[in-house]
Amino acid sequence: MWIKPIADRNNQGVLEVTYFAHSTSKDNEAGIRSGWSDVPLSPKGIEQTQSLCRQCATISFDAIFCSDLQRAAETAKIAFPGRAVVHDPRLREMNYGMLNGCAAKAFSGDPLECIHTPYNTGEHCLDVERRIRAFLNERISTLPSGSIAIISHKYPQLALEVICNNATWEQAILNDWREEGNWQPRWRYRIDA
Repeated sequence: MWIKPIADRNNQGVLEVTYFAHSTSKDNEAGIRSGWSDVPLSPKGIEQTQSLCRQCATISFDAIFCSDLQRAAETAKIAFPGRAVVHDPRLREMNYGMLNGCAAKAFSGDPLECIHTPYNTGEHCLDVERRIRAFLNERISTLPSGSIAIISHKYPQLALEVICNNATWEQAILNDWREEGNWQPRWRYRIDA
């Protein structure tokens, strides 16, 4: 099923997706790109998530999903205490293969190279997009309208930009808030079910 962006505000047959980036991990602070390496939040990340918890206290979701990697799972547990959270490996960060857990300087200087070229023993952007499309299509089949929260990583969010906002991968990567420093607590996407 093709997933397209929604222009109107009619919630009938619309799945609203609220994306939350996991909080700062120990690798983030050390300039390491974790990929599928399973690292915890840093003390700063825990503090950020406690603040997010206060911001989300009055927000209601039909379901909450997160990556099964520790930094996303910790963020979800702290941000949404007492709420059921479903861990889904399809929401993982891109698999950097041999570069999982390496310093950022070990990666190519061309941020667009990973769109079609997979990392050695890892993935490329189109692989992440396939995972996120499969996840969203499953959500639509079980919850054709309503709202869900996703706590995940960089490349799954870029895939949401491609899927929901009709961005190209080039646009998604070059306009990523992480490069611009335009962080916000959450991003909203709408999908026509």
